[in-house]
Amino acid sequence: MSGGTRAGSAYVLEKAYRGQAEYSVLFVYSRRDHVRALLQDMLVDNDPEETGLHFDGESADLWLVEHGHRVGHVDLHPLVRRTEDREVVIDWAGFEAAVPAALSGPMLRHGEELALHDPAADFPSDGSDLPEIYPDHAIRYGMQVWVDGELSDQPYEVYRDPDPEPPAG
Repeated sequence: MSGGTRAGSAYVLEKAYRGQAEYSVLFVYSRRDHVRALLQDMLVDNDPEETGLHFDGESADLWLVEHGHRVGHVDLHPLVRRTEDREVVIDWAGFEAAVPAALSGPMLRHGEELALHDPAADFPSDGSDLPEIYPDHAIRYGMQVWVDGELSDQPYEVYRDPDPEPPAG
């Protein structure tokens, strides 16, 4: 495990729900294909009704972070739709057009925490929980959920990790 905090670069998929319960699920990875695999697992391979995570009533934002600063944003809602028989269809061509294939700067890795230089300025009124979470709670590479002021690894119980850490040794 690498460890440490870096003002690195990462794709940060944040799904936030504001209703009776309020939570944000964060997926922090270093490659576009990691995000693509997450969306496939979350919305197509798993039944969104069973996992409790779907796009209805939720924000679904992909933040592009380079060198610890937000450099881009993609609202994922326009890329996802349901058919008449409730199947989820993702516009993969639209996804690839909207999401850069690579980010510049040192990519975040397993065991590392994402350092954000100025989350209040980078995420001013976008509905992101990142300014509330950081710097008091470490935003780590991988999956985390923010509920009631606590950050945990709970999503690993629900979703396949698109970039599992190699076994030690």
